[in-house]
Amino acid sequence: MTARQTPYPAGVFHVRMPAVIWTAALDEVRRYARIDAQTARRGSEGLVYLAGVPTADALVVTGLFRLDHRPQGDRVMPTQPEVRWLLSMLQARDEKLVAQLHTHRHGALHSRGDDRMATSFHDGFLSIVAPNFADGVERLDQCIVHEYRNGTFRSLSAEETAARFTIYDQIIDRPQIPSTAEVAQWRRFVQRLRSIAHRRR
Repeated sequence: MTARQTPYPAGVFHVRMPAVIWTAALDEVRRYARIDAQTARRGSEGLVYLAGVPTADALVVTGLFRLDHRPQGDRVMPTQPEVRWLLSMLQARDEKLVAQLHTHRHGALHSRGDDRMATSFHDGFLSIVAPNFADGVERLDQCIVHEYRNGTFRSLSAEETAARFTIYDQIIDRPQIPSTAEVAQWRRFVQRLRSIAHRRR
């Protein structure tokens, strides 16, 4: 069974996301804050998609999809070619759509337009909103998360969001432990310093 054929986890599920994908997603939507959409107002909303593979009780984010959509001020409406590209890439990579991340000019809220124009309406789809064009936003708890279930989007509390998401580093370095010889050398150096200090008295 392929990842796309695997059903989404039933009920409440966990989302595991590499930190590098989360950072790149924020960088992309933040880029639109500096683009003027032929208006006197600063910047435009940005939108990206997170895709992944389901397990029995979790979704693991494996990809970030950047449309490079045109700036549209206080909204983002993907074009048909952009949506077709997204769907074709999901199929080619054998991934399922997990979430959308987009920005708002001011506060983090899920507007009526967000409810009506979301990219997906399958139970468990997540919509993440970053406030202030993601300026200064680094952590998920600075955003709001809405989940689509039973025909409507519901806001997750801060506690629910913290329990549902794990953002983790993919590259882990083992701490360097000094060798026995290095420890002995350091001890001799410290003893020498002590002896010098003692003679100066």
